[in-house]
Amino acid sequence: MKLRSKILSLTLVIVTTSFLFLSVPVYWYIKSALEDELDKRLLSIAEITANNVNKDLLHTLAREPALSNVRKSLEDNLMLFVSEQIDGLAIHRSDGKQLAMVEMSKSDNDLIFELIKTLIGTENKKGNVSELYKLSSGRYFKAAANPIFMSDDSMVFLVVWGGTDFMSEIDQITGIVFWIILITVGIAMGLAVIFSQSLLSPVKKLSEYTKLIKKNIYTDTVTLNRKDEFGDLSQSLSEMHTEIKQNEQTMKQLLSGIAHEIKNPLGGMEIYSGLLQEELAKSNGNSTSDESLNFLGKITQEIQHLKQVVLEYLDYAKPLKSDLKPIHIESLIEDIYRILLPEMRQKKISYTLSGQGEVLADESKLRRVFLNLLKNSLEAVDEKGTIKVEIKNENSTTIIDVTDNGIGIPEDNMSQIFQPYFTTRDKGYGLGLTIAKNIIDELNGTIIVKSQEGKTTTFTIELPEN
Repeated sequence: MKLRSKILSLTLVIVTTSFLFLSVPVYWYIKSALEDELDKRLLSIAEITANNVNKDLLHTLAREPALSNVRKSLEDNLMLFVSEQIDGLAIHRSDGKQLAMVEMSKSDNDLIFELIKTLIGTENKKGNVSELYKLSSGRYFKAAANPIFMSDDSMVFLVVWGGTDFMSEIDQITGIVFWIILITVGIAMGLAVIFSQSLLSPVKKLSEYTKLIKKNIYTDTVTLNRKDEFGDLSQSLSEMHTEIKQNEQTMKQLLSGIAHEIKNPLGGMEIYSGLLQEELAKSNGNSTSDESLNFLGKITQEIQHLKQVVLEYLDYAKPLKSDLKPIHIESLIEDIYRILLPEMRQKKISYTLSGQGEVLADESKLRRVFLNLLKNSLEAVDEKGTIKVEIKNENSTTIIDVTDNGIGIPEDNMSQIFQPYFTTRDKGYGLGLTIAKNIIDELNGTIIVKSQEGKTTTFTIELPEN
């Protein structure tokens, strides 16, 4: 998972978890507080009504429940205690028999009756309150019962019930909290995106910088103008890059000095071996002189070979100053093709060149790059193989692909082919591709390779257009 995804996920988890831990306790606290307040109000009304109801009518009706006129008088008496805060009042005997009831609004009487039966009983000696119930209409209500002691030590119960609107208010609060969570999550995610952008932007720049260093060690130094840890990291990376370039230059200067020291005596040895060959050639031909000439020829050949190695090292360590001018890539590659044409005909290789492009470069150096690539392709393919060169122009960049269907490059060697002295051939010094890469780097270009062992190899060069 990318760093940005981790930041966004972490922010979402923290915000959501925080709201859940906060909203759930707050919800239950508000609900409990409002429910306790309703309990106190219902118990208070039940107690006041029980203390002030007409006891004579109550005693008469408790003994004779069938007296409808007494029931009517008692219900009229109960109406004096009805307020907007309650939905109804009822008086029940402990056996559940209803003596009187008044209602301010139509209620679910079956549910209320079942609720009343849970509140009354001979063992109840003080007022109690029911749980919160929901009517079929969706309205919530509660009931409270208060015992009334009769003169014959029997009890009746005064029950008061009332609906409550606070649950709808709590539902509204829940909805508001839900939208607050959504809005807060949205704001948090937006801030997380902005924060992650500010955090990842220097990371991306430093990552791109390291990739540029990998492609071309002589790329320009990049420094972030920041005062934080990223600024320190950028400064350290820049210092490391500068030190690497200095070490590279020092190494090349050392290598150049050694190569010069070897080149000078090699030149003298080559001259004297030539003179010696001339002297031996003037001698009368005999087996001894012929053998000496043969040995001397081999010495001269090895000296020339060693001289070529020294020249390769010199070219790598201290390349000549470039003479930049507009170069038509297709013409340059066509000239190289003509040089290699005899070898291509001998191996019956199919060669194609397509596209055109113009770059600003040193012709001799660029020629060396493509001569090296085409010779490598020529050596890699078998008879009747194919070599294809394709030139494209994209976004002010000239792209040259050199592809062959030769033996390919083993995956283990892919990361080393541009390194100095690395070679898989018996002949060669392992500097050809390294020099080619140095030349391309010098032109602010890039060279990469893609290969499938035993199938194809493609070297891709990108150069700025002229």
